[in-house]
Amino acid sequence: MLFLQFIIDKTRYVLATGSIMEVVPLVPLQKQPNAPAHIAGLMNYRGSSLPVVDLGQLFAGRDAVLRLSSRIVVVNVVLPDQETRNIGLLLEKSTEILKMDEGGFIEPGIENSQAPYLGKVIMDGQGMLQLISPENILSTMDIELLFPAPSGRR
Repeated sequence: MLFLQFIIDKTRYVLATGSIMEVVPLVPLQKQPNAPAHIAGLMNYRGSSLPVVDLGQLFAGRDAVLRLSSRIVVVNVVLPDQETRNIGLLLEKSTEILKMDEGGFIEPGIENSQAPYLGKVIMDGQGMLQLISPENILSTMDIELLFPAPSGRR
């Protein structure tokens, strides 16, 4: 199976390519006043507004470093009401595709309820990589902020 690797600080993460709709270069984002720090802003994605989550901010408490290897990865997420929506993930150092056996991933040995997007880990010749589950990136508060229920439906 193929995975997109990205690195935040010195920690390596992977995202299954099956969950990726598109990888796009950095584009200007429209910041949203008073939004949580990990909501980097909105981007124009094929004529629609797409919220972008900064994984540097979410994982390490600091803005992603914007460099040539930084990308916005568009993924589908299924919301609690079973609606499927798109979000962008702002990733650092995200230029390498790795082929790994999905069965080689193991439980990390820690359950972090504050970071439900962190999944299983796998070892390779360079160390450990942790699988990220994009469907668990958004908190309930994020979903209510980014995808409010239409009037009359709560």
